[in-house]
Amino acid sequence: MDIAVLIKQVPVSNNVSVDPETHALIRASAEGMINPADLNAIEEAMMLKEQTGGKVVVFTMGPPDAEKALREAMAHGCDESCLITDRVVAGGDTIATARVLAEAIKKYGQFDLILGGALSADGATGQVGAMVAECLGIPHICEIQSIKYDEAAPDKIEAVKKVYGERFLVRTSLPAVLSVNFGCNVPRLATLRSTRAAKNKPLATYTNADLNLPEDQVGIKGSPTAVIDSFEPTGGRMAEMLTGTPEELAVKLKDLIDEEKGNL
Repeated sequence: MDIAVLIKQVPVSNNVSVDPETHALIRASAEGMINPADLNAIEEAMMLKEQTGGKVVVFTMGPPDAEKALREAMAHGCDESCLITDRVVAGGDTIATARVLAEAIKKYGQFDLILGGALSADGATGQVGAMVAECLGIPHICEIQSIKYDEAAPDKIEAVKKVYGERFLVRTSLPAVLSVNFGCNVPRLATLRSTRAAKNKPLATYTNADLNLPEDQVGIKGSPTAVIDSFEPTGGRMAEMLTGTPEELAVKLKDLIDEEKGNL
């Protein structure tokens, strides 16, 4: 089974800059890491590869620095990688991003299964997986907790998904896109040997010229939605220490509660 895994490089911390005009994150301003749920998707891909053979190819769209995330993914076991990087595709919303990822997958080759994290740590829209599936014209299952492949039914895949605390067993035909929940497994660690080996694994680089997508379908121009404003949170929590006997504390607490009610 040949598997594609979609990953995203997200900021390590919340201390990032925002472009004052586009209101998009300036990703070059902060250290990046692989989105945590995407590591779970990589682990699911590796377990399926151990069962079925084939290869695992990891894809991401981002600045040239996103190569680090791809190398890390290959250190976790992925065989090959593909970076889509171009100013033309930068700043796109979820549908514009999905168009680019879907076209890159089609250009790279045929895959039996496409995996990705259900949510990203920065945007958390949960939309890209479903949109990639729509662009490719194949099924999509979200909120995946586990995946089961039966070699007796090679054109099907089963998955357990979790919705509002309930678990559902879902089966669909292949190829398909599955969005994996954060924490559904324990990702294997990258070793020193695998990290060194990842430096020599294949990494393809695509620009929009390679994908031949119309510029009004990608990036900011191709985004039907936009962030119209962004701001930094202000203020913080304040603590007030109360002292006294239990009776005195009860009166003080009542006075504070009454005061807060009056401010609502």
